[in-house]
Amino acid sequence: MRIFIFLSVLISSVFAFADLPFNIDKFHASQDAGEKIVLHFHADWCPTCKVQKKVLAELEPTGVLKNITVYTVDYDKETEFKKEMKVTAQSTFITFFGKVEVERSNSVTDKDKIQSMLTSLTKMTLQDQLALMKKQSSEKIPPEAAKIMKEATDKLRSSQLAEKALKKGQKMSDFTLSDAKGAKVSLKSLLKKGPVVITFYRGSWCPFCNAQLSNYQQHIADFKSKGATLVAISPEKPDLTVLMEEKKKLEFPILFDKNNELAKKFGLVFTVTPELKQIYTKFGIDLEKTQGNADWRLPIPATYVVGKDGKVIYSHVDVDYTMRASVEDILTALK
Repeated sequence: MRIFIFLSVLISSVFAFADLPFNIDKFHASQDAGEKIVLHFHADWCPTCKVQKKVLAELEPTGVLKNITVYTVDYDKETEFKKEMKVTAQSTFITFFGKVEVERSNSVTDKDKIQSMLTSLTKMTLQDQLALMKKQSSEKIPPEAAKIMKEATDKLRSSQLAEKALKKGQKMSDFTLSDAKGAKVSLKSLLKKGPVVITFYRGSWCPFCNAQLSNYQQHIADFKSKGATLVAISPEKPDLTVLMEEKKKLEFPILFDKNNELAKKFGLVFTVTPELKQIYTKFGIDLEKTQGNADWRLPIPATYVVGKDGKVIYSHVDVDYTMRASVEDILTALK
């Protein structure tokens, strides 16, 4: 068993591809980390499944499986998971981007078709993922709740809050906040190392925020290659952000913005309407509990790139919580 695990890790390090026996905890951890995933429901007695495994092995050297985690699910043993995934036949492929299902197919053995499915997954961006999440959540949210949420967003847009917020070309004033472990972090100290990417994070209850942070973590090496430091800022209590960092294995800190004081200074804060508060409460979201925020205030999603001189060289501020700054735009700004 140890030899098998060692060889699996070695192969993964060479090809950036992992074909792993299914484990539900590892699968959920991959989802939490925002990985691109393939579930292959496989049976040893199934000729089609064997052909599919052979095709995957043939595709591996081409690089189409790079940065994709493939889990082989035993169709005959994983009965409960099979029901959960609504899989009724072996030789089924299901692709995920984090927790979002992207595509599924059954009994496909054509190499070109399998390659096309994998290529589509590989090329997906954060924006593609968020669009899928928005579509899937809209199908689950009751119409009346969806109407209230849309009205709240429209009200924010008409207030021109985003237009009045800190923007490109302005200087970001220095600040000092504590990370999840209580260590003090200042903008001034970060800028000594190079440019800084700052993203305001609503909380661990927000799936769109989670997808954004996971995606940025996947590209942490790209940020570092540009000499940039990445930090997230959230009004959420430090004990919750510690769990978030550990769960998603984040290599960048989440700084605690108590009562949204810094976000307010940058013009990003709004008060949740009573109607929206009721909806959030029904969804199990309690800002007073998670943030100590009796006023129910939140920052609108915002990402800034700050140059070494303290000036904002890129800003993405949007009252629509489903819209986030792309890694591609951030890296372009860092050039």
